[in-house]
Amino acid sequence: METDTSEREQIDELRKWWNANGKSMLSGLLIGLVILFGYRYWQSVIESKAESASINYQHFLERAAAGPSDEVRSIGKAVIEGYPDSAYARLTALLLARIEVEDKKPAEAKKQLHWIIDNGRDSELVSVARGRLAQILLSEGNAEGAWDEISKNATASKTEMFAELKGDVLSALGKRAEARSMYSQAITAVGAVGGDPGYLELKRDALGADVTTVQTK
Repeated sequence: METDTSEREQIDELRKWWNANGKSMLSGLLIGLVILFGYRYWQSVIESKAESASINYQHFLERAAAGPSDEVRSIGKAVIEGYPDSAYARLTALLLARIEVEDKKPAEAKKQLHWIIDNGRDSELVSVARGRLAQILLSEGNAEGAWDEISKNATASKTEMFAELKGDVLSALGKRAEARSMYSQAITAVGAVGGDPGYLELKRDALGADVTTVQTK
């Protein structure tokens, strides 16, 4: 009898515990499962979208290799609009800008470059877009606008990267001493990687002698 009483007491205690804690425990378990499966589902969606973006970008590259066409623009637009937060979208816009320049449509090229600048998360890619935009502005005779754009790439590494372009813009602005300095930086950078800086030396020499050097002599 004592054994039966002890068992009943244990069962009663178990029921009390379950009534007090069972529901919350079950709810916590369910919430945990929802979070787990929700996370896995979200990861699969992200992976699927990334794969889809990659496939569409590859398709765009294949078509773009044939040169400018309405089909290429349509495919590129689909990549940008379908995956706006991806690197593929920004790379697509950069290539579309080049295609528009080749097709003598600078206004359309500028739209693509502005989109990268406004939506870019990769600072290097944004810098490249600013450089391309400055080149277009310079070709249009807008040296001031080109300088404003290229000056936004302010760090030392970016100055070196765009030293030749800055030299071109400064030369167009009539700032010969500053242009020579930029060409000299570009010459040093090209020489450091084993390149031939001959064409840069021609650009620099075309500006005449360095005034500072002449005065020193």
